[in-house]
Amino acid sequence: MSNKFDEYLINAFPNKRQLFIMDLGYYNFIHFGLNTFTKKEWGSGHVPTSEFKLEHLDTDKWVQDLMATGSKGVIITAKHHDGFCLFPSKYTDYCIKNTPFMDGKGDVIGSLAESCKKYGFKLGFYLSPWDRHEETYGSDAYNDYFCNQLEELCTNYGEIFCMWFDGACGEGPNGRKQNYDWDRYFAVIHKYQPDCVITNCAYDVRWIGNERGWAREAEWSVVPKRLQCFDNVMRVSQQAEGTFKMHRIDTTDRDLGHRKTIVEGEEMVFWPSEMDISATYAGWFYRKWFEIFLARSVNNLVACYMRSVGNNATLLVNVAPNPKGELPAKFIRRMTKAKEKVQKIFKEKVECSLEKVSDFEYQITFPKGKVSKVVLGEDLSKSQRVESFELFANGKKIFKSKTIGFKKFCIFGKIDTDKIILKVTDSRCEPYLGYAKVYR
Repeated sequence: MSNKFDEYLINAFPNKRQLFIMDLGYYNFIHFGLNTFTKKEWGSGHVPTSEFKLEHLDTDKWVQDLMATGSKGVIITAKHHDGFCLFPSKYTDYCIKNTPFMDGKGDVIGSLAESCKKYGFKLGFYLSPWDRHEETYGSDAYNDYFCNQLEELCTNYGEIFCMWFDGACGEGPNGRKQNYDWDRYFAVIHKYQPDCVITNCAYDVRWIGNERGWAREAEWSVVPKRLQCFDNVMRVSQQAEGTFKMHRIDTTDRDLGHRKTIVEGEEMVFWPSEMDISATYAGWFYRKWFEIFLARSVNNLVACYMRSVGNNATLLVNVAPNPKGELPAKFIRRMTKAKEKVQKIFKEKVECSLEKVSDFEYQITFPKGKVSKVVLGEDLSKSQRVESFELFANGKKIFKSKTIGFKKFCIFGKIDTDKIILKVTDSRCEPYLGYAKVYR
């Protein structure tokens, strides 16, 4: 039996942009710019543009390399915190048109856009709101400047699948911090790119809460709307003695979306998570010693994929080009091997059927044989509902976990059977599965 609180919790549904990005699953970051040549993570905004010493660029090779890893799209740092733009912006001289690259006629963003179009690869942008170079930063005029650059990116390079925002807000050259006009930024993007997913500090996709490749066991896409205030937010939670206490809430909370974190009566939203990691264990821009000593192993990359895409979160993996403008072969090789290892895990698919046998129980049937994996997904048109579940075969429990969401990998030892029973042990009202897939 459902109660009013449960019915209230399921009143949040994905929009078409969220459905798209969840289906995409895995895609890439590229951090590239002046920092690549100065070996800095955060540039000062005062480095001369002449330091951008790129001599050759083959963005076709970038796209081909990333596609080999199983990726479906790329998000590039069109502008990082230093304010330097990889495109010839009309609104600043601190950009690629004032570098030695192609005698000032180059456009890294334009080249990548053409390559993405050529190979049917998705293109997205990171545009840092924090700008340590622009003199208007820290004033109302800066919001005009930022929106002008958003319009340039949204109108000059074709279809954009994602705009990725970093919430960093430090001082500008005048010593002031900026009051970001987020709603205005979003309006500009959706005016020109209505299907563009806006990620991080935005309403479509949220940060998972760390950059280490860790996800919650219960990863919820349905969370309190108050979490979407992109400044420090306070939440109200009722204490056992009936009093109220104020607590901070942010995307790093351990039990984000769990019913115990929710105040009855507050508005809920559908806000799925994204796990962002670098191909190295440290840093986002290229360092030679990162490549030599800190490259993620194949097994770690596989584990990150399983914990994200296999656990109701998307996966964004950064690959930083070196000063020659190349994606390091070591990173691409390991990421490609990780893709192949995942493909091998889910290689032998078994035809199956899914049947609901009671309000909280499903039956998955298939030709008798040894199986070891099940992939589940909820019908998200009815919101995310499952809080915990168990799988049974031959009368024995073979797997248990918490949330399911858009995709859940369930891996267990080989079992000879023709039927698996799924029992939902906790749910927000009656659960609805969208699909089940079985593998040997």
